[in-house]
Amino acid sequence: MKSLPGKSVYNGTLPLGCTMCAKGAKMVLFVSGICDAKCFYCPISEPKKMKDVMYADEMPLRNMKDAILEAKMIQATGTGITGGDPLKFYERTSDYIKILKEEFGNSHHIHLYTISGSKEAIEAVGKAGLDEIRFHPPEEIWRYMDKSIFKKRIEWARDMGMSVGIEVPSLPGRIEDTRELIDFSRRMDLDFINLNELEFSETNYGNLLGRNYEVKNDVESGAKDSQELAIQMVRESKDFTVHYCSASFKDGVQLKNRLKRRAKNVARPIDVVTDDGTVVKGVVEGGKIEEIVASLMALGIPRSEMQINSARRRVEVAPWIIDDLKGKIEFDIYQVEEYPTWDAIEVERVKI
Repeated sequence: MKSLPGKSVYNGTLPLGCTMCAKGAKMVLFVSGICDAKCFYCPISEPKKMKDVMYADEMPLRNMKDAILEAKMIQATGTGITGGDPLKFYERTSDYIKILKEEFGNSHHIHLYTISGSKEAIEAVGKAGLDEIRFHPPEEIWRYMDKSIFKKRIEWARDMGMSVGIEVPSLPGRIEDTRELIDFSRRMDLDFINLNELEFSETNYGNLLGRNYEVKNDVESGAKDSQELAIQMVRESKDFTVHYCSASFKDGVQLKNRLKRRAKNVARPIDVVTDDGTVVKGVVEGGKIEEIVASLMALGIPRSEMQINSARRRVEVAPWIIDDLKGKIEFDIYQVEEYPTWDAIEVERVKI
């Protein structure tokens, strides 16, 4: 058993898609929130769930030009396509795969998650250039996979030359079902099975509590006993690739590395990039933009060293000069730490 940060572990060979994700090098392309399945543990956020919307990482998409821009911003070496169910819209998904391959070349690794898959849909994404497909069978059929349509779906995907695996949450109390699913994966000679830590979210919280799942502690979103079950499955499966991915690995490694990659491309000379990949800015607000600019220029700060943020009605300056501004202007002064993502989520704000 091999260890990764955040108590993630695996046996065998880590899937290529996961290797790239760990480096923060995979863009997440959300093609639609529509899905025919009714998985009780689905964690998709309210703005996306069962809505036909598209995102590249945190960026809402108008078209694939936006997705290509986001991929360049994080210097992506691959893309993970998700939803909803991307194969419900397989023609759209196939077009996106082709666009990404044409823009970045065949070495741009693309994997996809799906709970469905007609022969026509699987062949379409395969012809478009999909490298890896991850099937997500509903939890109620894990014991009966040999009798399910997923056997055919696996064969169709293999015929198209894809790497094929299964990816599901690690559900506490479902150890025998999980064993059956792993045994099926081994018999089918799949490339891997990924077990993700079951996580509480704003949209699945009620469903999980209703099934007597518990949050494992006050600071993490993972479900109690999900990690322990997954690690036990990895230990038992010495002759087959079983990979457990923890919630803390996703947040503390994958996301952090992606933030660092993006920060390199979006940070300006007046910004400071932290070791966590966040961006620190000086912010002056609380008045009309033109009056703030005039006050700063009167103190000798060149216009070239200011950035007007009209959407947030503020002027941004280098954080290392804001202490010198205190008491010299009549506006509010802050040191602000943000994610370098499209939505620029604020992490911390300190008034100077």
